[in-house]
Amino acid sequence: MNYFIYDNWQAKDRKGAIIHKWNCGHCHMGYGKLGSAKKGENGVWIGPFDEIQFARNYFQMKFNSSPIECSCIK
Repeated sequence: MNYFIYDNWQAKDRKGAIIHKWNCGHCHMGYGKLGSAKKGENGVWIGPFDEIQFARNYFQMKFNSSPIECSCIK
């Protein structure tokens, strides 16, 4: 399974960076909800990561905080 991080720099509450599973309705393999996200407009998809732990480690390193995960990850 692949995982992606969406970093939404437009999010006011700074919950903009969230880890998603590739088949999540928000992710669509890194293309966003509509499947045709314009890269860089509101944020950027980072990944794929082969394992959830790789995504978590990257998240902690890049954002210097505990990972936030979409409800699609159980």
